[in-house]
Amino acid sequence: MSRDSCVFFRFKKFSKQTLNIAIRVKMRIYSVFQSLTLCFLSLLTGAVLGQISDEAHELEALFEQNCSSCHGPETQTAGINLTSLTQEQPLVKNIEIWRRVIGALDVGKMPPPGAPQPSVSERNRMLELLRDNIENYDFSLLDNPGFELMRRLTHTEYDNTIRDLFGVELNVTERFPTELIGNSGFENSSNTLFLQPALMERYIGAAQTVVDLALPDVPDTAQHFKTREMIFKVNPTGNANDGFDSRYVLSNFLTRAYRRPVTEEELLRAAEQYSEAIELGLSVEAAIKQVIQSTLISPKFLLRVEAGRQESGAYRVSDWELASRLSYFLWATMPDEELFELAEAGRLSDPVVLEKQVSRMLMDEKAVTLGNVFAAQWLGFHNVGTRIWLDPIDNPWCTDTLMAAMRDETSMFFMSLVKENLPIRTLIDADFTYVNEELASTLYGIDDVSGDQMRRIELKDPNRGGILGHASILALTSNYKTTSPVKRGVYVLDTILGTPPPEPPPNVGVLSQELQEMQEMSFREKVEMHSSNEYCRGCHSRIDPIGFSMENFSYFGQWRDTYDFRVRVDSEEEADESITINTESSPEPLTIHFKTTKRPIAAQGSLPDGEGFEGPVGLKETLLRDRHPDLVRQVVTKMLAYSLGRQLEYYDEPAIREIMGSLEEDDYKFQTLIQKVVASYPFQYKKNPAEEIH
Repeated sequence: MSRDSCVFFRFKKFSKQTLNIAIRVKMRIYSVFQSLTLCFLSLLTGAVLGQISDEAHELEALFEQNCSSCHGPETQTAGINLTSLTQEQPLVKNIEIWRRVIGALDVGKMPPPGAPQPSVSERNRMLELLRDNIENYDFSLLDNPGFELMRRLTHTEYDNTIRDLFGVELNVTERFPTELIGNSGFENSSNTLFLQPALMERYIGAAQTVVDLALPDVPDTAQHFKTREMIFKVNPTGNANDGFDSRYVLSNFLTRAYRRPVTEEELLRAAEQYSEAIELGLSVEAAIKQVIQSTLISPKFLLRVEAGRQESGAYRVSDWELASRLSYFLWATMPDEELFELAEAGRLSDPVVLEKQVSRMLMDEKAVTLGNVFAAQWLGFHNVGTRIWLDPIDNPWCTDTLMAAMRDETSMFFMSLVKENLPIRTLIDADFTYVNEELASTLYGIDDVSGDQMRRIELKDPNRGGILGHASILALTSNYKTTSPVKRGVYVLDTILGTPPPEPPPNVGVLSQELQEMQEMSFREKVEMHSSNEYCRGCHSRIDPIGFSMENFSYFGQWRDTYDFRVRVDSEEEADESITINTESSPEPLTIHFKTTKRPIAAQGSLPDGEGFEGPVGLKETLLRDRHPDLVRQVVTKMLAYSLGRQLEYYDEPAIREIMGSLEEDDYKFQTLIQKVVASYPFQYKKNPAEEIH
């Protein structure tokens, strides 16, 4: 890549010739990033395509007979072509799709009611073959750690990296386009982090903003002087003839910005740009700032790129790459000086050194991103206050500060599990949480907390402990002003346990208008009536009982013992509330009478194929007794996917099982989980995507 291709900056009072160069660079930079994007897509395609097998599979005939009218080559309903899927061997290459197929067959959802049905023996045979190929596959045959695709920094990673590169928090991405959630369930997923031309425009403006704010022409704060010391480092060897070693300053900055040693060619180009700026009459400081601004829009800064090798098998990532993997996993930012020094010495990959570094990093305040990024995106509570909110006019109690406290509660709670090295089950059955006065009094009915500061409290109510009692999660899993047993049931099965129910058939996802208008019926009765539909029964019988057990929590998490129905009545004697209003149609004031009817909440629930239980306490006890392995596996897979910045594939299964085995030996503690993720095969190794995956 030529210097002009990767360098663009905005000039203020420079020559016409220099401005023309800048315009040419701007025109060319888009073609450069288009090429990078195409390269990215080709790698992605090579990484995910599976091998097509000519070997006929017994399932093909069964699917052809029973399923091809909806899921064959011609129709491919829901994007599923069972004919091609059965030819792709081994079947575990598409493990998530096959698990959906198994779920649909198992509950009788597919083929749909009304369509020709397979015999009992045929259905059982399909399930037997699928389970044998998926659940009983010998994953020890696999030897592929995957490949970390080139991807740009997320907005959070960009802001944090700028903070640590310059020592000042600027948050310049606040007005950038909203990030997408990738297939992994996180914003750091490589399949969404492209570098579009429109976003590149934002980076160009942000680069100038960063330089102007972090390194102003006239520094006037202690932070400004501190930043200048970070950037304009003095060469300890004192080899510069003019008292200022520009080469040393540039080398130091580029190494930190690129998160790896700068090459001689890169340093030469930066030095040439610096010299050209000096020749144009810029001061030493202005010339350095010009190179810095150019660096901040370089792909080598904006993208996380790992060097490939001409290797036929898996190979270990370099210590520098390991340092970046580690820091962006645990801190969502660039490595610090200690990691850089260990990488330069080639010592970071030493297992003992690496374990100590993980422990050190988890105790650092920058590890808070595991709570407000990883946990927030996995559990979904980052949406509270944006997608999840109430109209403040009708609900003056629902303030921005309350919703911020709701998010902080779950984030701080998760971080306490990590820093205190608590078992994974504490996610569900903890006897403590974090609140301030507004959260405690408004939603939890706790009156002995004062002040705005969040603090840890011990919980006396066993229903409230764990994330399923957090207002952030309860609001997230509700409708606008009503609870939703369906959403809450799906949330537990999918987000918490990693065992999602099949997708609902089209046009059956809402209650009928008639059911919604039956005010005397409880929501449970309405949902049960809706679920009596034969299209819905198979899935709702698994989902609804879980959600019903959480019905004592209102749509924003307050505890309630009854459903309250406010209906209009005819006389004052029947009413418990009367309202007088003036209307244009009547000369006399009109009095309307209302009566509130209370009905006890029935909070009995059950897990699929499990025993019944009562309320949130019963739900939590049952989850930990009957579904603890699913909970552990879900936490492991989410943590591993986040650490790798990609969706997990079938060849990651050996690493998942190894991590789970290590957890079992240490009471499933969170720090053990993180240590084993960092020590895992896919975290420390990679394999070129062009290689056939076995």
